[in-house]
Formats: sequence, C-alpha cells, structure tokens
Amino acid sequence: MSQRIENEPCFVLHRRDFRNTSLILEVFSVNHGRVAMVAKGARRPKSRTNALLQVFQPLLISWTGKGDLHTLTQVEAAEYVKPLAGGSYASAYYLTELIFRLLKHADVHEELFTLYAKALTALRESETNSQPIEVGLRLFEKQLLQELGYGLVLDHDVNTGESIDPDYYYHYVFEHGPVICTENSVPNGPKLSGRSIIALNNETLDDTDCLHDCKRLMRSVLQGYIGDKPLQSRLLYNHRSMS
Repeated sequence: MSQRIENEPCFVLHRRDFRNTSLILEVFSVNHGRVAMVAKGARRPKSRTNALLQVFQPLLISWTGKGDLHTLTQVEAAEYVKPLAGGSYASAYYLTELIFRLLKHADVHEELFTLYAKALTALRESETNSQPIEVGLRLFEKQLLQELGYGLVLDHDVNTGESIDPDYYYHYVFEHGPVICTENSVPNGPKLSGRSIIALNNETLDDTDCLHDCKRLMRSVLQGYIGDKPLQSRLLYNHRSMS
C-alpha cells in the first residue's frame, strides 16, 4: 500500500545523480528512520530543490510511494543554519557517514535523530568556543552505538565482574567488553587505561590521554561493525590535513 508522508523532519545522509536531471537520496527521518527516495527533476537549472537538498541542513520533506524507493514531492528548510567549514565540516561528514553506514532502512531511532541534530549544532558552535571537536565526536560515537543496540560495556571487567579500576589497564574485546591486562594476558583489542574507560562512561573526556585512548577504542569497535571499506570522511580529513 502506497504511503504519503507530509513535512517530515529529515537530514540528507547521501545523494547521487540519477539519470539526466534527478537525484537519488538517502535521508534520515525522525519518524521513519532511513528512507531512500528519488527527487525527480531536482538537478534542472532552475530548480530550487537541488540547493535545499544538502547534507547537515534540517529539512521538512514530503514523499509518497511504497517499497524500497519513494518519490520526493516537496522539500523546505526547517530553519536556517550556518554552513559548516574546515574541521567542523569534515567532522559532520564523518558523523553523517557513520549513520549512513550503520543505520538500516526503516529502522526508527528518534533519540538518535535528536543526538545527531545536537551534534551538528555543537560543531557549528565549536567554531566560536573552546570546546574541542574531538570530545563531541567520541561522545556521539558512544551514543550512536548505544542507540543501535551495540552499547559498550564501560563499568566492569567482563571476565571478573569487578568495577573498572582507574589505576589498571584493560584490553577492550570486541562485542565483549574490557578485560584487565596481566603479565600473561594475550592482547585482544585496543589497550587503554581504566581511567579512560571511566571517563568515557561518565562522559567527562577532559584530557588528551583519555581522548587518545577513546579514539583508538572507538575506531576499533566501529570498524568491527562497518567492515574494511574505508570511510570517505576519513580520506577527506586526511586530505585536508595534508593540504
């Protein structure tokens, strides 16, 4: 049965050209999750739709159809937001790509939609305040995994059941959790301090060592779910860093 959705809050996750004048979109909607749709004629010279259908822009989108590919019928900006640039743009691209790669079609996550919108706002504000971008990225990664059902164990050693000790080191075993390092333990996953694990659990990443530990942890865990295909946002970030 065909459905008609009106003025749904959305973000564009991905877009690509389709035929001569159209676009294929992947959007993240608040009430319908990830949705694929075609925007017919959006690339015609006088179309205002093409300019609106940009990543990071909060939109109100209407569509119709059934099956795997719907048809966009209307789009408008939900609000004006300042364009992202530089490191903030690369970071927003990274968060967007994570959602695109991990979120299944029609898998509804209202809280994740809110977290993503707040993360984009924080990136815009980071251009004028002293909050390190890295903090927001690590916390969003943690929250994303939690919302998708891949939440990290951060409060106890999964082998012994004992609380994480800030003075010890642990290996984080994929889809298992932290295991204390001993003289005889075989490395299985990234090694990080108990202090860093506690900081991530409490969302108080206030020093460089913790951020470094948590970046290695998140990169390892996310790769386990995303696979070996590299993230284009990391390639973009590395290119900008070298330019």
